[in-house]
Amino acid sequence: MKNDKQVLYFYMILVTIGTVLIALATLRYISNVNDTYGSYMILFGLLFTISYINYLEKKAGISKKVIWIRNSVYTVLVISLTYFLYF
Repeated sequence: MKNDKQVLYFYMILVTIGTVLIALATLRYISNVNDTYGSYMILFGLLFTISYINYLEKKAGISKKVIWIRNSVYTVLVISLTYFLYF
């Protein structure tokens, strides 16, 4: 049982790293290309993907506290890396 939770948390960390990389690539695309329609499509796609990941985590039985912590870490990572990489 404990091993299953460790594997679940490991994959949750991998998903967070993946979405951070996707968010950074999205912001780089938006800053380099002035395609408004494409930018909105990318941003909505990213938001829908993150929402679906949150839904899957709830279905997997991860507590709301852990999900909120992951979302907070994700937000801080994206904002701080965006600031240092693009500004």
